[in-house]
Amino acid sequence: MYFNDKKLATGTGFFCESNVGSILFTNRHNVTGRDSFTGQPLSDTCGTPNKLRFTCLSPRGPIVQQVDLYEDEEMTEPVWAEHPDLGEKVDVVGLIVEKFKGKFPHYVVPFKDWNRWDVGSQVHVIGFPFSLSADGFAIWATGYIASEPDVDYGGLPVFLIDCRTRPGQSGSQVIAQFKPGDTVEKDGKLYQAQAHMTHFLGIYSGRIHKDSDLGRVWKPSVVRDIIDYAERHLTNK
Repeated sequence: MYFNDKKLATGTGFFCESNVGSILFTNRHNVTGRDSFTGQPLSDTCGTPNKLRFTCLSPRGPIVQQVDLYEDEEMTEPVWAEHPDLGEKVDVVGLIVEKFKGKFPHYVVPFKDWNRWDVGSQVHVIGFPFSLSADGFAIWATGYIASEPDVDYGGLPVFLIDCRTRPGQSGSQVIAQFKPGDTVEKDGKLYQAQAHMTHFLGIYSGRIHKDSDLGRVWKPSVVRDIIDYAERHLTNK
């Protein structure tokens, strides 16, 4: 995140496909530069970003692009889509990036998961702590679901995970996996996984307290709601 050419902070995001183009999902606090719950500035400079630069891998090498976060120089008309019902209460936004040529090589599919995940299920947060990467690839942090995933924590579409995460991972996708040989239950019947199976569980948005490893994960329904809103109300520019 930048204000003009001054770098303010780093974060993580991922792409989903839609009828209006590729949508880059990340946390709302990344693009606003403010804590979504307290409203306090996140940067030591108290700066507010007006540009977002992102890098993703492709068969041709890294793709670096820049997005203006506002339609106007006064920074009063943001370009991102928020949750259609909960608005700024949800720390997730989507930015349509259809203007860039070609398709991005990796998309997250936020369809409703058929498996029921429980407290204690292992999860992975895939992002860039402290901007670190493994030759451009994201870093995996592993933890466990820490609150009942069918219950909305704090009255919002959130569940908690217990995972050691750090700045830069805000906006990471959170996944769970079955490995070959793992037992899978579906419709009351047990099956054995024949291959790796990856399930999207939500988008990570940081710890609930700086001294805790408990962090918020916004449920996939949030991503689906924003995609649906974008497809119904936003037009290509």
